[in-house]
Amino acid sequence: MWYYFKNLLLVIKRLFTSEHTVDALRNTLSVILPIVVFYNLGWPTTGIGVGIGALMICMTDLPGNRSDKFKAAWISILIFTAVAVLTAWSTTIPLLMIVVVVVITFLLTMSAVMGQRMAAIGLMGIILATFTIGLKPKDVLLYGNYIFWGGVWYYLISLTQIYVFPYRSLRRAIAQTERETAALLRLRAQGYNPEVSLSGFNQHNMHLHLKLANSHELMRQLLLSDRKAIRQLNTKAGMFLEKSINLIDLYEQVSAVHYDYPYLRKQFENTGVLPLIQQSIEMLANLLLKPGHPLFITQFEDLHTTLILKTNTLEKGKTTLLKQIIANLNEIYTLITSIHQTKAANQLEEDTERYQDFLTLTPVQANAIKNHLSLSSSIFRFSLRLSALCLVAMLLITWLTKEHYSYWLLLTMVIVSRPSYGQTMKRNAERIGGTAIGLLIGWCLSQYTAIPFQLIVSVIGLFGFFAFNRIAYSVSALCITVAVILCLNVYDGNLWKLVSDRAIFTIIGVLLCLGATFVFPIWNAPRLSHLINEVVEANLRYFKAVVKLRPHDLDAVHQARLARKSSHQHLSALSEAIQAAQKEPLKKQFNWSLIKRVQLFSYQFNVLTATLAGLQKQGSSLLSEEDTSIIEQNLEQSLIHIKQLDLKQQIDLPSWGEQPLNLLEVSGYLAAIKK
Repeated sequence: MWYYFKNLLLVIKRLFTSEHTVDALRNTLSVILPIVVFYNLGWPTTGIGVGIGALMICMTDLPGNRSDKFKAAWISILIFTAVAVLTAWSTTIPLLMIVVVVVITFLLTMSAVMGQRMAAIGLMGIILATFTIGLKPKDVLLYGNYIFWGGVWYYLISLTQIYVFPYRSLRRAIAQTERETAALLRLRAQGYNPEVSLSGFNQHNMHLHLKLANSHELMRQLLLSDRKAIRQLNTKAGMFLEKSINLIDLYEQVSAVHYDYPYLRKQFENTGVLPLIQQSIEMLANLLLKPGHPLFITQFEDLHTTLILKTNTLEKGKTTLLKQIIANLNEIYTLITSIHQTKAANQLEEDTERYQDFLTLTPVQANAIKNHLSLSSSIFRFSLRLSALCLVAMLLITWLTKEHYSYWLLLTMVIVSRPSYGQTMKRNAERIGGTAIGLLIGWCLSQYTAIPFQLIVSVIGLFGFFAFNRIAYSVSALCITVAVILCLNVYDGNLWKLVSDRAIFTIIGVLLCLGATFVFPIWNAPRLSHLINEVVEANLRYFKAVVKLRPHDLDAVHQARLARKSSHQHLSALSEAIQAAQKEPLKKQFNWSLIKRVQLFSYQFNVLTATLAGLQKQGSSLLSEEDTSIIEQNLEQSLIHIKQLDLKQQIDLPSWGEQPLNLLEVSGYLAAIKK
């Protein structure tokens, strides 16, 4: 009982100390304070205008370093002010308003070409235009002034926070990566337990891989994109850099724990080895989250000693296999120890420039943007789709001029529409569910509670909207619906009109978004052949880089890390596309057994290459030059076959061998899959 209560307390503590919660509190205060202050001064219109400016702009403030946030500040303030002025100016002429909103929507959606942060700024810019249509401000310049100062007010708080706590986002990203790596270790430990079913193991394994790849990318961006901070590397920054590098290297070794579990269970059956390996990996997961814990260290060392003794009691083939596992566990233990040790900054300064190679740069050149002005670009197609939706919504809004809350139709479309069909379906379901429950709660509170209590609950609802917006959208939609209903009921009255308009326009918006996915479709299934080809190419480059590894060769290690990063990114892109494609209407036309088998072979090859990398760095590679040549030929042959492969075709798939999987076998399987 105490164990579960303790875990509950830890979850609650993590919720209220997480970056999401702290940011939600900051955002709520930045919106509420100007409204309260200016209302008490007798300037309610100013308070609402500045509050709306802060509300819109705070949603663009993604996790980042000082450089990221400073750039986002001035870009978003300028864009939001321009959007506010242009949209407010156009509201007096319906046709002009339609043209301005559609053009703004297209241009701001296309800004996603320049990265996730610009995509967030673009989306909130469109939402600001939607709010402006609903407000219909009479004084255009005064309204633009409110939005400008709302943005300035918010970013004064945000930039002050990041300068006082420059590494808060990075700390959170590192902690998240540690938790996900520990979860992967625990999953791998279960593979050595004969009583645990392996059903769904590979899917869970690849899901964690996808999360870790995203976490690694976030760590790299937070740490390396601020060139000034890297050039002026201090002790703390050097510690974070070393910890991040070791965490990424740790993932390579954790991946190497992955073997053919059915074969291993059979080989070590009745030897007592399997529970020792399982417990050793679990102790490593515990040590990653609780460094230096004396009990975990003692238990791991005892298990390690027992495993070494076991090598003297097994047959030669089994002894070799167990020694490889023990070596891998030792390497993981060494890396976990390094992660939690501080290294002096001057030891890293000479290597910091080369780490800039690991950044995924966002194209901002005119040519890069021009290349996306084609129907082959998913960003361009989505921009056309959202612009078309806005055109339809604006025509309906213009027709429904007497409906005060008709702008909620456009707002719903902008919020729930997503490039992927599966994402749009999920977002729509979350929006409808959250809105329905929120309307019910808002109605009850409006009817049976006093106005001061309603205002307090609306503030709590705004906080919940910010806290759950990126982690549980249905809860976020519920919270903002309650906040909106209560605030507008206090301000405007007419509760039935509020609830009915919110429900009707939400449902219409959701239906139109679903229909639009077929007008400008962005299907993932047709991209799978291309993505599979990129994965095999990336794996081939990774393998070639690993073959060149030698003990203490830092340049070769650097090149192998770059190749590994590219391989992981392509595997992640393929996993995301497969997940999305399986939710699309035409999913039944594709041979998913074939697609998932190729994905599994590709992932298995990547994992075995990571195992080879560890051996290469120790100078104990098991591959001959002839084996290396055959593996490279197999992958090159598979590239030819994949280009000719029809993923809708039913073909015979090669079966797994009875021996433990190795690079020769897996590359041979890939080469054997052909039309």
